[in-house]
Amino acid sequence: MGAQPLWRAFEANEITHSGAHYLLAVSGLARRTAAPRAADVARYLGVSRAAASLQLRSLQEHGLVAASGRGHLQLTQSGLDLVGRIASKRRILQVFLAEVLGVPEEVAALDACKVEHLLSEESGAALVRWVRYLRSDHPAAVACLASFRKTLAECPHDGRCDLCADACLLRIPQ
Repeated sequence: MGAQPLWRAFEANEITHSGAHYLLAVSGLARRTAAPRAADVARYLGVSRAAASLQLRSLQEHGLVAASGRGHLQLTQSGLDLVGRIASKRRILQVFLAEVLGVPEEVAALDACKVEHLLSEESGAALVRWVRYLRSDHPAAVACLASFRKTLAECPHDGRCDLCADACLLRIPQ
C-alpha cells in the first residue's frame, strides 16, 4: 500500500477526534444527570453552544445521538456501542503506555486520548491480549517484562536502525 492510500485511510475513520469527545461527553453527562442538552455538552467541553450544536447535529445525522423535541440528548444504540469501543481502546492504550512501556501517566492519558478513535478493533484486541499476558504470572511474561525494563533507553547503533527510519527516537530530547 503506497503513501496515498494510507493517508486516505485516516480520513475513513468511523469518527473524528472531536466527534469522539462529544459522544463521550454526552455519555458522561447522561450518567450524572437526566438527558443533557447541547448547552450542557458545550459547557462540559468548554466550547461555544454553536460549535456544540454543529457537532451534535452531525452526530445525529450519523445515527449516533438522538434529540428529543425538548432538546434532550441521548446516545443511540450505535452511539453507545461506539462509546464503549472508544473508551475501551483509550483504557488499553493508557495501560499499555503507562504500565508496560513506562510512559508517565499524564503523557499516557494524553496520547491514549489522541489515538483511541484511530485504533482498529483488531489492534485493540491484540493490545488487550498482550497486556493481559504481561500482567499474568506466567514465568515467560514476568521475565519478558523484567528484561524490557532493564533495557537501556539508548540506541546501540550509529543512530540508524530498522525501526527509526529518519531520526532516532531515542535521541530526541524529552
